Amino acid sequence: MFGDLKGNGFDLESTHLRHFLRLSRLTLAVVLLYIWLVSVGSRAIKNGQRHWVDRAERRDLCIFQIGLRLIERRLANALTLSICLSPTYGR
Repeated sequence: MFGDLKGNGFDLESTHLRHFLRLSRLTLAVVLLYIWLVSVGSRAIKNGQRHWVDRAERRDLCIFQIGLRLIERRLANALTLSICLSPTYGR
């Protein structure tokens, strides 16, 4: 998670925020987005969609990166997004 919030993902340190309330609000928004992307990635693995964004012969991406790349792929192809954190989603 540390790497995902730093340079390998959201790159929070590049904001250079110093004000406590602004940094707290940004952190809350990023953590909620992080949870959503991890849930998208885990659902993709469960539903056999990992091969759309990850190598087939070996596993290179973490669950966060799988979710992020799937969302980027859906946005690039103008497909719909579902924002659901329910554990029963996709059953």
